[in-house]
Amino acid sequence: MFCFQCEQTAKGEGCTKIGVCGKQPEVAALQDLLIYAVKGIAQVALEGATVKVNDPAVNAFTCEAIFSTLTNVDFDAARFVTLINDASSIARP
Repeated sequence: MFCFQCEQTAKGEGCTKIGVCGKQPEVAALQDLLIYAVKGIAQVALEGATVKVNDPAVNAFTCEAIFSTLTNVDFDAARFVTLINDASSIARP
């Protein structure tokens, strides 16, 4: 596990076993995958914006997904699996 997702990371260098916050390696990996998926969605959204295509639902999902990884209060792996599946559905309607 390597996690550098919050201000609690050990010595400001990242956690390398179990997170200082209590996060398990599985959740850190799911959060990384969610961020990766949202980056892809954002690339498409930015291209769409250049031709005035905008989807408020995608914008709201992006905010929700990113925020879910920024706050270290919910380490439920199933929640992240659901968000990843939602991202996948957005990416391939």
